[in-house]
Amino acid sequence: MAKENSVVNAAAEEPAANRYTADAQERRLHLRALGEEFPDDADPRTLTASEVRLANGTSIEALERAARLIEATPNLGTPAEVAAIRDMIAFELAYGGVRDDAKAVARRIDRSIVRRKLKVAKIVRVIYRLGKGYVTSDEGDAVRPLVEDLGRALAPQRRRKPSPPPDEEVKAKK
Repeated sequence: MAKENSVVNAAAEEPAANRYTADAQERRLHLRALGEEFPDDADPRTLTASEVRLANGTSIEALERAARLIEATPNLGTPAEVAAIRDMIAFELAYGGVRDDAKAVARRIDRSIVRRKLKVAKIVRVIYRLGKGYVTSDEGDAVRPLVEDLGRALAPQRRRKPSPPPDEEVKAKK
């Protein structure tokens, strides 16, 4: 009996597969493997937003000019080595194309999803308009909650401001 329950629970946790699931899972595994094989820095620390802005805001041109400055003024007393700077330049030049191609693949996947979704989205909106007319008839009472649910699902989702804590509401009223 316990074994049957675990099988039922496992089936309930996994979403029902469709004809695209196997292919999508295979492609996701391939992308994950590609990401795991990517030559990355050994530092597991997550970068802060300001660190990311600093790195992204420093161009390759600035890095190369700094390397030339270090070479021209050996007594400058800089903490960086020219070889490390030039290695970083080579890394970005080589893998920047990989990044750009990955972004292009992501955009292509997004467009494919949107194209397919657009066809069905137009049909769903026609169904909603038909349903709104149908619920005005006597036979439509049974499906009124379904049409209302569909209408709420189609409505644009607006971000709500979080309500202030109760003690701030009291202060605001005073």
